[in-house]
Amino acid sequence: MINGKIDFNLEAIVELGIQNAGAIFKQRFIVDTGFNGFVAVPQSLVDKFGLPLRDVQQGITADGRSSFFDTVEVTVLWHDEARTLQAQILDEALIGTRLLRGCRIGADWIRGGLFQIEKLES
Repeated sequence: MINGKIDFNLEAIVELGIQNAGAIFKQRFIVDTGFNGFVAVPQSLVDKFGLPLRDVQQGITADGRSSFFDTVEVTVLWHDEARTLQAQILDEALIGTRLLRGCRIGADWIRGGLFQIEKLES
């Protein structure tokens, strides 16, 4: 189970490990059920790890506009398992619905409330 919190802005926040060059770094992510990718990472993380650009993906932004997004490959620890994923480069770190597939989420939707992501048995 991955535990997080509901922050002051009523956003669900979890911290995941990012594996790079044999080390694990912690990164805070917003769980965004309106984002249907796996994960998004900020440019600062790409710069910190020197991640090479992998691809360009077309996507629809929250306001309905079609845009192109650079992508990188990142390895995240998801339920204690290393998963290498293609991540879009956006302004903030996000977890999208593709990564949430096969999970149940629960929340006490108040500031400081508990947020949990539970892996369902397949």
